[in-house]
Amino acid sequence: MAGSPNILVILTDQQRFDTLAAYGNRICQTPATDRLAREGMTFIHAFTPTSLCSPARASLLTGLYSHNHTMTDLTNTRIPSIKELPGHLTSFATLLQRAGYDTGYVGKWHCGASSSPLDWGFDEYQPGEGWHEWRPAGVELENESAIRLGYDRSRPMAARVACPLEEYPELGRTDAAIDFLERQVASEGSFFLQLNYFGPHYPHYLPEPYHSMYDPLDIPACPNFKARSTTPHYGDRWLRQRWSPDTDEWAPYAEIVAAQYGQVTLLEHEIQRVLDALDRLQLADGTLVIFASDHGELAGAHGLMQKGAVAYDELYRVPLIARWPGVIDPGSSCDSMVNLFDLMPTILEAACCQPPDDIDARSLLPLLEGQSPADWPEQVFCEYLATQAGDMALKILRTRTHKLAVNLSDGDELYDLEDDPGETKNRIGQPSCAPVLKDLARRLDTEMRRTHDPLAPRFQRRMAPYLRVADGRGTTGNSPSPG
Repeated sequence: MAGSPNILVILTDQQRFDTLAAYGNRICQTPATDRLAREGMTFIHAFTPTSLCSPARASLLTGLYSHNHTMTDLTNTRIPSIKELPGHLTSFATLLQRAGYDTGYVGKWHCGASSSPLDWGFDEYQPGEGWHEWRPAGVELENESAIRLGYDRSRPMAARVACPLEEYPELGRTDAAIDFLERQVASEGSFFLQLNYFGPHYPHYLPEPYHSMYDPLDIPACPNFKARSTTPHYGDRWLRQRWSPDTDEWAPYAEIVAAQYGQVTLLEHEIQRVLDALDRLQLADGTLVIFASDHGELAGAHGLMQKGAVAYDELYRVPLIARWPGVIDPGSSCDSMVNLFDLMPTILEAACCQPPDDIDARSLLPLLEGQSPADWPEQVFCEYLATQAGDMALKILRTRTHKLAVNLSDGDELYDLEDDPGETKNRIGQPSCAPVLKDLARRLDTEMRRTHDPLAPRFQRRMAPYLRVADGRGTTGNSPSPG
């Protein structure tokens, strides 16, 4: 194991990339990721393969799109076949374990209803107490938000919990991670630790000082807050009816965003404790640290809350920052289009392990080393295959300048992200966009066939008018009939 780095992955839950100062936020205090950005590399265009917790985390674990690992929905779904990952799949942790790494897992799992990280290559598993809806027994919620939980309208999405900060469960997860690190000092080998926080996933039940840290009056409305789709598909309607208040006023949304910011800052202080422990234990110089989130959060974009079967960047774009002393140039950034599950082969190659040949992901190691591979893809592919909002099949092809979202059961979308970064103008039927539409449809078709997507034939039929249209002649209507 000589020369193999220690590796620490810190994963938050449902965090928009632009909650961090490293991505331009000027309100939310983020000292830990500020430090990682100063000392490492910030990925400007990082995306999740899918905007739902379980399938996104399963993709990170296996390096596969959800259409290949088959966990396409949350593990608490009503469909038995989705509750567990197929046993024949290989996780990066299993390969690290075989190579002699000490492997630890702390916090949220959500990749199996009955399995645990111990079944997927981790030597230790500390789930920690509490869940998103934690509060001490007998303690009432205070200062409840106007926006309620979509699955239980009697409960708020944000509130104050009148209890000592020391009782908040995220602190226990930090303690478990530091305990793991302290025990590694005497080890002769290398370690891998994945620390998974439950926040800033809703509901935002926070103790002070974090609940009141940000004034909702100081939170500006999203630039696309009042934008509404002219042809809203089922996923949009489902989110609007179940999770989003029936108002054009920003105030109730600002209340939630302020609470989210408080939760982000709480986590930043916890992450800083972990970074300080690496320094104190003299492990920092030999450790690759990666910070990311599994997916984003709408948080008022398009007047929507939560996550689901829509294609907007607020859900698919994620924060991704890496620090590796002696390898990554401090204060650097990478503009390449990358995917969260690319971390799977990256972790393995950093540890001098060979990634499986049959994965969909691509290692970021050349990018971390400052290289610019000539064959690096100029697009990312994302998908949503869950049953939360009905039987959805949504495929997304996103470049730096445009996005195509094809939906088998409803209308398609095309956005010019240079002219319309807020994705407010669907250009799917505009003749002037026909060349771009044809190119994106071709790229989407190619990626689906490359990764043996079982839905590729149906999407080929769906996109046939886009693929055969003559450049500049446009399409007929807004989109083909659902196929």
